Amino acid sequence: MANGDAVNGSTGNGDAGSGDAGSGRARTAAPGSVVLVLAAAVAGAWGVGALADGVDGADGVRDALRGDGLAVFGGYGAAVLAGSALRTATPKYRSRPVGAVWAGAVLALAFGALLALLAWPVAEIAPAAGHDPASNRDPGFVYPLWLAFTLLPPALAAAGVQMGLPLAPQPKTGTKTGTGTGTGTGIEARGGSGGGSGVRARTSLPLPAADTVRRGVLRGLAWGAAPFGLLLLLSAL
Repeated sequence: MANGDAVNGSTGNGDAGSGDAGSGRARTAAPGSVVLVLAAAVAGAWGVGALADGVDGADGVRDALRGDGLAVFGGYGAAVLAGSALRTATPKYRSRPVGAVWAGAVLALAFGALLALLAWPVAEIAPAAGHDPASNRDPGFVYPLWLAFTLLPPALAAAGVQMGLPLAPQPKTGTKTGTGTGTGTGIEARGGSGGGSGVRARTSLPLPAADTVRRGVLRGLAWGAAPFGLLLLLSAL
């Protein structure tokens, strides 16, 4: 989950930074970034829904993605643009060059377009929105929930906000003691005579840097996996 506007993260060398885990690391998002992104998403969702009512051909897109799906994608586009603009306008907190910020925005929008292509057939099998008298629930919420969970992390990443990646390996260090002396980083180092001691560091997976949109896309895929599985389960019932 997000810690304030950004959790502790590195500004250029991935997740693992030097020093203790509790040491302060540079903030990669301006204060209020989360609020701005969420507000832009709500405004974008409402705006796209209102504009679609008066645009020729919008009914076809709405039928393909469903009204709630179209609203989520509209909100996502607005959130990416607003977050990228805020990141550009706050160089004090920006950990990436302006060109990289907007390249990330293009990547985020391209990811949204690819997800829309996937959502097209998924919307046909997803449970329809509406009250189910048998369970007294609305199973149709799963489809927009899947889209929202998948798109929120890259939208926040466009603004520099970092969120947790479920089950992401964390670097740990362990110490082995022996009769000799010696240290090592990343590998076990042996020194002295008749034995050795060393430090073995567990390196994390080669993930993109924590403040990039690429990392946000991976977060989105991870966060959206459970709702997508639930959607497929409910559609098969």
